[in-house]
Amino acid sequence: MEEVMEEIVDDADSLVVDLRRVVKANEEIKKVIRTSSGVNLVALNAMLIAKRSGERSRGFAVMSSELRVFSHKLEGTMTGLGTLIFGLVQDAAAMQKQCHERQHLRTALTQGSRMRERVEMVLARKEESMHEIAKVIRQDWRNLQLQLNCVLQLCETGGFLSRSAKIEAVYGGEMSVTLKQVANKIEETVNEIISTLQLLRAQLAE
Repeated sequence: MEEVMEEIVDDADSLVVDLRRVVKANEEIKKVIRTSSGVNLVALNAMLIAKRSGERSRGFAVMSSELRVFSHKLEGTMTGLGTLIFGLVQDAAAMQKQCHERQHLRTALTQGSRMRERVEMVLARKEESMHEIAKVIRQDWRNLQLQLNCVLQLCETGGFLSRSAKIEAVYGGEMSVTLKQVANKIEETVNEIISTLQLLRAQLAE
C-alpha cells in the first residue's frame, strides 16, 4: 500500500508541474477568444459589403454568414477550454494542500505521536482523498487534450470557409477587389488562430 501511495503522490507532483504550463496556456486561449471575436466582426462587415454588391455576391454572403456561425462556435469552445483549465488549476491547488497536510501527518508519526492510531486513521483518509483528486486531474487533463483537438478540427472548417469566401469574391463584380480584401483578412485571422492552437497543443504535449 505504501509503494502504491508513493507512486500516486509522485504522479500527482508531476501533474502539478504540468499544470503550470496550463496556466500559461490560459493566456493563449484568451488571445484566441479575442481573435475569434475579430472573425465575427470581419464576417459581419463582409456580409454588409456583399449585400451592397447585389445578386452576384450572394455566394460570398453565404460564406460570410457561415463564418459568423463558425466564430460563435469557436468562441464557445474556447470558453469551454478556459473552464477546463480553471478546474485543473483548482484541483492542482487541492492536491498541493493535501500533499502538505499528508507530510505533516507522516512527520507526526515518525516523531512518535501519542495519538498514533488516530493519526494513522486521518492519514489513511488523506491518502484516499489524494488518490481521488489524482484521478480527477488525469481525467480533466485528457478532456483538455480532446477539447483542444476538437477546436483545431473546427478551425479546419473555418479555414475551408475562408478559402471558399476568397473564391466567391471573384464573382463580386465591381466589389470583387473589396470582397477579396475582406476574404483575405478573414483567412489571415483564421490561420492565426490555427497557428496559436497548434503551438498551444505542442506546449501541452511536451
